[in-house]
Amino acid sequence: MANQFVDFAKQLFSLTRDVQQSKADIKEIRQDIKGLDQRIDRLTEIVQRLTYEFQRDRENAERDRAIQQLRLENILLRFERGLSPGDPPDSEISR
Repeated sequence: MANQFVDFAKQLFSLTRDVQQSKADIKEIRQDIKGLDQRIDRLTEIVQRLTYEFQRDRENAERDRAIQQLRLENILLRFERGLSPGDPPDSEISR
């Protein structure tokens, strides 16, 4: 009977120690998860910022291309005005 009691006490002590260790492990894992959540939040912010910057760069490039096209058209129009009138447009088609 005494041996059974000692064995039971050992099992109870072992289970208590295991439960305490499990609680400590769970607490540590929860802290790790909080840290990972914070890192994910920061990465999400960075990705959102990069997406915004890429969009702005794309819009700026489109705007720059449109401005460049308008400048080129202006240069061509000014150049055409600077030429002598030459033949009427109908005579150029018949050539």
